[in-house]
Amino acid sequence: MTWLLFILGAMVAGFVQGLTGFAFALIAMSFWVWVLPPQLAAPLLVFASIWSHVISLSQEKKQLVLSRQLVLPYLIAGLIGVPLGTYLLQIIQADTFKMILGFFLVLWCPVMLFNPQFKTIQHSGKLTDSCIGFIGGILGGLGGFCGAIPSAWVMLKQLSKAQQRYILRHFNFAIQLFTLGTYLWQGLINQSHLPYLALLIVFVSIPAILGAKLFYKISELLFKRMILSLLFSAGCFLLASQFI
Repeated sequence: MTWLLFILGAMVAGFVQGLTGFAFALIAMSFWVWVLPPQLAAPLLVFASIWSHVISLSQEKKQLVLSRQLVLPYLIAGLIGVPLGTYLLQIIQADTFKMILGFFLVLWCPVMLFNPQFKTIQHSGKLTDSCIGFIGGILGGLGGFCGAIPSAWVMLKQLSKAQQRYILRHFNFAIQLFTLGTYLWQGLINQSHLPYLALLIVFVSIPAILGAKLFYKISELLFKRMILSLLFSAGCFLLASQFI
């Protein structure tokens, strides 16, 4: 049962990551939390997220490649925020943090289905984008939720699905890569991870490719609804995990 849930979680999360550009950790953990201890799961989540990013990036259509200036404000500030999040992890109760984030997602996602228009947000500049990236970096350091706030923000800015996915994919890739380097430096990846890493390479690749290909076939509205459904489900999972 352990290996079955592990593989199933990897496949579903790989597909979602290929499609949306984020959410591997949120999806995979809904499966893995029942069979893997956090110390084992955390490095696997980061590695698999990076691997699925690499696979789906290989499927990027050249004509849809966007300017790096779109993601740089989020990226630079996010990398600065990661160490602060790691430090806060030693102070803030993890259960309290997860409950607050869970409530935010559960309340925010249904509101976004009504497509609220905020002109101030839509015309905000790079400084505000950097602040959102900084918060995302902190959340990444706190618990691997680096995509939650940026995904909400780019949706409020009414960016196209291609721009949203581009920002989220490259932002999360950089944050996760930085985190993986930290794990390696701290010696948190050892021989016990090797069998799992091998399975991840095998079972994440094809779903990530399929998700990346499906992205070009769905509408803006369907993409938005899928993102909101994923975030809402993640919020419910975070809240439920505090009572199980």
